[in-house]
Amino acid sequence: RSAQESHDRRARKPFGRSEPGWLHLSTLRENAQQLLMQGVGHGEARFHENQLEAISALVEQRRRLLVVQRTGWGKSAVYFIATRLLRDAGGGPTLIVSPLIALMRNQIESAEKFGVRLVTLNSSNTPEENEAAEQAIAAGELDALIISPEKLASESFVEEFLMPMANRVGMMVVDEAHCISDWGHDFRPDYKRIKGILNYLPQGLPILATTATANQRVIEDVAAQLGDAQILRGKLTRASIQLQSIPFARRSQRLAWLADTLPEIPGTGIVYVSTTRDADLVARWLESRGIKSKSYYSGLRGVNSKEEKQERRRREADLMNNRIKALVATSALGMGYDKPDLSFVIHFQSPGSVISYYQQVGRAGRGLDRAHGVLLSGVEDEDIQQYFIKEAFPSEGLVQEVLGQLEQADGGMKRYALERSSNQRRGKIEKALKFLCAESPAPVVKTGTTYERTLREYKLPVELIRRVTARKQEEWREIKEYLSHDECLMQFLAKALDDEAPPCGRCMNCDPDRSLSGEYCEETGKAAAEFLENVFIPIEPNKRTVKGAFPQYDFPYNLGDLCHETGRALSYWGEAGWGEIAMAGKKEGRFDPQLIDASAKLIRERWEPEPDPFPTWLACVPSSQKRQLVEPFARGLAQKLGIPFVNAVRKIKANQQQKEMENTYHQCHNLDGVFVVVGDVPSGPVFLVDDAVDSGWTFAVLAALLRQSGSGPVYPFAVTSTATSS
Repeated sequence: RSAQESHDRRARKPFGRSEPGWLHLSTLRENAQQLLMQGVGHGEARFHENQLEAISALVEQRRRLLVVQRTGWGKSAVYFIATRLLRDAGGGPTLIVSPLIALMRNQIESAEKFGVRLVTLNSSNTPEENEAAEQAIAAGELDALIISPEKLASESFVEEFLMPMANRVGMMVVDEAHCISDWGHDFRPDYKRIKGILNYLPQGLPILATTATANQRVIEDVAAQLGDAQILRGKLTRASIQLQSIPFARRSQRLAWLADTLPEIPGTGIVYVSTTRDADLVARWLESRGIKSKSYYSGLRGVNSKEEKQERRRREADLMNNRIKALVATSALGMGYDKPDLSFVIHFQSPGSVISYYQQVGRAGRGLDRAHGVLLSGVEDEDIQQYFIKEAFPSEGLVQEVLGQLEQADGGMKRYALERSSNQRRGKIEKALKFLCAESPAPVVKTGTTYERTLREYKLPVELIRRVTARKQEEWREIKEYLSHDECLMQFLAKALDDEAPPCGRCMNCDPDRSLSGEYCEETGKAAAEFLENVFIPIEPNKRTVKGAFPQYDFPYNLGDLCHETGRALSYWGEAGWGEIAMAGKKEGRFDPQLIDASAKLIRERWEPEPDPFPTWLACVPSSQKRQLVEPFARGLAQKLGIPFVNAVRKIKANQQQKEMENTYHQCHNLDGVFVVVGDVPSGPVFLVDDAVDSGWTFAVLAALLRQSGSGPVYPFAVTSTATSS
């Protein structure tokens, strides 16, 4: 039956019957086989091991089922076929919970091939799109609804939409179910709400939970939360992947290896990095070597929020359609991305655990006989992973501060109000609120955009956090052990997944002659080192202020023409090369003169696009503590550039160190009334120089003051950037 015929038949079927007619096993198998051939697109398609058993358990036996199968096994085919069979028998629509917002459109296209009409409700939709989807599902026009777990955090959504339709749901699917478990590699607080949602669903409702990466501890935890769940577990290892690990202490070594190695690997693939900063860095390097690449992460730099979704889609499509050699991605290109012919997955840095590593490297070689999975590692890995482990849970101090603020508030508080009253980063406050709202019973509830303290007593589960943190440290120790393992690497991964596998015969230890070379040419290594020394770091303007942050300056919310232009920083704090020299200079209270030469060279030769018109004068950020650091450097740079230094800005009020300000409100308010512009400033464009840049608000404030005083465009320049990226 065609998808259109399925849709026509579905349109005549009443909505709300959650008890489908009983299906004979022979009929089920015949219909399921027909749907499989329709969905895959050819008449020779056959089920993988356990797929038909899973469909039967859901449709015929109406079981609660946990399926643990490697990526590419066909988990979505199982629940789309089961949905179609249940709907044809008179059942209600399927409710799917999935974190894969970026890939939900792929799910819609895949569902259509199986004759399943699917819509999504998620934060990337417009309000109109979400409203239309809710109306369509309520009218019985759809077969399945896919929602992000974040939707479960909305009390109004749960009470006004989800609960009223609960008795009409025909099946529930929890995708990437390891996210439910505290022990999973990608635990998400909003997933904890799913256990509560299950209580509202009819008895005997088939429930399917799926994941590709879970060890026995996670499996038992998820199965217990589902309640009396049958487990279908297959082999998680993939025979086509040739595993390899290569330690390179320095970034330049890894860059050189990538540039020399990628052209030798047929096909396209993914290079995973740990930070957004490295995503841009590696992609830019590969492009400079003639290797078509794009970076990929959440919150793409240089793209506004409205355009980001489309731009990420374009970059996914570029890889899918082999228009680029590599997509350089953080874990944002995560669960659910399905490209069967990925010929390599290379990690620029070590991930935090063997399980999360296999979840990513397992994307390679799904439809190929041979693919490469290479784990590179460097000296920065330890710091990065310790940071992630530290930030996995909100601190006890932050939790008590948030709860205390909410207890004192009459009628609750919005997030921005919490930021004003608490000098904590927005991300940390959001994480704490999400964590507290997802606790059961919840000490905090969210209504619309307002958070309120409930009457329930609450104590942070310190012991649980301690145990999970200790487990994360153990997982990090395990991945470090993998890096130096001298026996079968695939067998090592299988053991970590509580799976069994014989020696693979393909990895670098089983068959070293088939492995990629760990060498790179000396010339490429020099070019990579020079590239890192010459990398410029953009300083993007802050375009909007925070309400109430500037009572003295009275800046508008939209800075508009008061904004500075995109500036540049010479280095990242502490990184090899200029970053190390800048760090030493700040500690000594005087910059090495060679930083002036390097900065002048960047401005004259590598500032692209070049400022037009070129600045006619130079000023600096005044400091009461760093007078021998910034101003002498700025004067030397002005002389090197052949333009006058003008001491145009004065500090008139003491304030706290800007680096101690954790969120935007405090970063802005800490600068209010601190500086004034003195004298008549030149009307031409100007370089504004400081030793370091982090949030960028010091540059934003001084640029606005200079523009108000009649200066031309302001171009910020900093010796080093201390901004962190994750």
